[in-house]
Amino acid sequence: MTAPMRTRFPVLLAFLSAVAVFAVGCDGFDTGQAPDATTAADPTVSFATDNISLVEEDSPVEIAVTISDPPNDTVAVEVLYADGVSGTDPSDFGLEENPAVGSGVVAGTVVFPDTATTGNTQTLSLDIQDDVENEEQEDGIFVLQGVTNASIGTTNELTVGIGAIELFFEDFEGQEDLAPLTVSNVTGGNGWGLSSFNDNQYAGANAFGGSEASNSWLITPSFNFTNFEDETLTFRNKKRFDDGGEEEPLQVKVSTDYDGSGNPENFTWTDVTDRVDNLAQGESFVPSGEVDLSDAQFQGDEVYVAFRYQSSGTGEGTSEGQQVDDIRIVGR
Repeated sequence: MTAPMRTRFPVLLAFLSAVAVFAVGCDGFDTGQAPDATTAADPTVSFATDNISLVEEDSPVEIAVTISDPPNDTVAVEVLYADGVSGTDPSDFGLEENPAVGSGVVAGTVVFPDTATTGNTQTLSLDIQDDVENEEQEDGIFVLQGVTNASIGTTNELTVGIGAIELFFEDFEGQEDLAPLTVSNVTGGNGWGLSSFNDNQYAGANAFGGSEASNSWLITPSFNFTNFEDETLTFRNKKRFDDGGEEEPLQVKVSTDYDGSGNPENFTWTDVTDRVDNLAQGESFVPSGEVDLSDAQFQGDEVYVAFRYQSSGTGEGTSEGQQVDDIRIVGR
């Protein structure tokens, strides 16, 4: 009677083992891989900014290129001066002897090592040869091409203005607060503060979880526009989530009568939001394009520019996050 039991027991073990092996490969069982695992993001390279304006025409220009989601391999990309669409000449950037490609001239190549991480920057320096004084602004256009082991990101065109004077620039890098910009919170909701992501610092505001709906102003120092012409504003912007009850959570405004410290709602502001070519629709920074500030009404000796953040509430669907970076004001 004991022999059959010895025979059936190994058979039973084998059967149970087979069931276990089969179950591991079925839906709902452990396959050795998380069911929601996502693939790695594609590596991209982009210009660090879409616009550079030079204070002095005989100063070098530093063209910075950044990388996102690097592939653990060397990445190289050419910076091409676009002769056909530029208002300048290649010789203005010392490029007359560099190899020509189509309607452009190769300015140089930047290389990221295989140890690069997201946000790393490589810089190409060009010596400006244009020494004509007091000329109108001329724009040199640069593009990215010939990338290896990556693709070209959204900021793939850079405008270098020669002849423009930079009145203000703030990228918030290495700072502990938003100075020299000031914040005025009209309500008790969440207002502007210094934020960071992937080693990049910027101004951010998000009403979610606040005590009440937000009305917060981020205001530049004052500028004297009376000695300049063709003043323009550029910046970069991104957002998170959506405020279904607020049509324009981010507004750009200009004032010539603000006192520099009071409640901005008590002063006169001109809304120039409709002059912004691009406001972010998602979680990637987009360049604003040039915002014209040359109106006769702005030609005062104390001109302020403000980014006004508003929300319709403090919860999901009634608030969104807004971020602003690389604020630049130039004239000539």
